[in-house]
Amino acid sequence: MVEESWPAPARPVRAAFLASEEGKKSPNATPRFILFQDGKIALTVTGNGGWKDKMWPMIQEVTATKA
Repeated sequence: MVEESWPAPARPVRAAFLASEEGKKSPNATPRFILFQDGKIALTVTGNGGWKDKMWPMIQEVTATKA
């Protein structure tokens, strides 16, 4: 996760991820999912389990599409 490989406008998102608990715990884990909302990181998770257990339910919640 080299800073130079991120587009300049997205680098603050990378920095916020690395400062998050998930980023500190697993800075190089993949896949990496970042939910950016209202100018800040709302949630960051890594791995398929993070997507299934945390990210997808959060996306459904913030978009009011929860079944």
